[in-house]
Amino acid sequence: MKKINIFPHISLLERYLISEIIPILLFTIVIVTVVAESIGISFEQFSFLLTEQISLGTLIYLHILKLPEFIVFAVPIAILMTTIFVYDKLSSTREIIALQSCGISLYKLIYPAINLSLILSLILFIVNEFIVPVSNYQAAITLEKAMNINRWDIKNNDIVYKELANRNHEQISDENNYLKYFFYAERFSNGKMKEVTLLIRDTQGLKVIIKSKFAEWNQGEKYWYFYDGIKSIINPDGSYGQGIKFDKIPLDLSHISSQFQLDREKLDDREMNILQIYQRLLVAKKAGDIPNIIKLQVNFQKRFTLPSSCAVLALLGAAIGINLQPRIKYNSLTITLVILWLIKIFEAIIHALIISENISIYAMWLPNILATVFGFYILIKKFR
Repeated sequence: MKKINIFPHISLLERYLISEIIPILLFTIVIVTVVAESIGISFEQFSFLLTEQISLGTLIYLHILKLPEFIVFAVPIAILMTTIFVYDKLSSTREIIALQSCGISLYKLIYPAINLSLILSLILFIVNEFIVPVSNYQAAITLEKAMNINRWDIKNNDIVYKELANRNHEQISDENNYLKYFFYAERFSNGKMKEVTLLIRDTQGLKVIIKSKFAEWNQGEKYWYFYDGIKSIINPDGSYGQGIKFDKIPLDLSHISSQFQLDREKLDDREMNILQIYQRLLVAKKAGDIPNIIKLQVNFQKRFTLPSSCAVLALLGAAIGINLQPRIKYNSLTITLVILWLIKIFEAIIHALIISENISIYAMWLPNILATVFGFYILIKKFR
């Protein structure tokens, strides 16, 4: 009976190149991760050890929890450095020239590196979505506990929530928006909003003003309850109409409830997965919170640009590493640092332009696009 091979055929050349890449890649990932983590959190944690009296065991546990985030950071850098080093090494031993003389093109030589980087891109995306947010959240909670900080007990002042609606009952857009609800509370403590004011509007203008001593959200019933206040009806001419005193009234403020619930979770960018970012983005759009919308959109795009950079940097590294003039020597570390420095500066400029609303959010992909174009340009030039 003939065996069925469920794996695609891998040529001898591809297996050889992969065997050259993988050991160096793994070693580079370890080195970059250790260096990045040491620079990123070790100095800060050392000061905590001295000033906050946090135990050494807790700091070691924090290092373990932060490890996935730094591995994700290290993999694209390691891919770039590895491909430059491996293909430069193959060039210096004249293996590239020998393979070319056998009719093997430069494009075929980089296929194994690209394929391997695509697999790593998928793994990186999964780790960044399902492991990194959880480990970052646990690290933050562990550190806060050691420093006697409870993020849920922090009292907030001057709390404002808004909900926009569309005059045509369509998707929220800048042209047809109007402010439907405006919620203000002087402070939040003990699970209650204190000294609350709620404005209710429609397309014609202000209709109702509710002022109450306090309000609370009933998560089970999905209603806000306002206590001990006055409900004022606004006349069509803008004057105050009837004022109704109340002990308790319920209101269905679903989108304000969503904003409140997300605020209570108190998750920062590094503690959210892509679904949580998307949920917050929908809520921010409904609230018309432009700065937060841009911030969340940038974070959302990063969840895709970071993993895809693995394939981009593998292409660029291989293109640079292939050296058809072996007398010219490359320093893979120096080249890697220069490329990363240029990319980070470019990303910072793009980020600043996006935040200032001068360019589209999709400009986040420009570094990857330009690096890909540059990689192909180098390959075409060397192929010719």
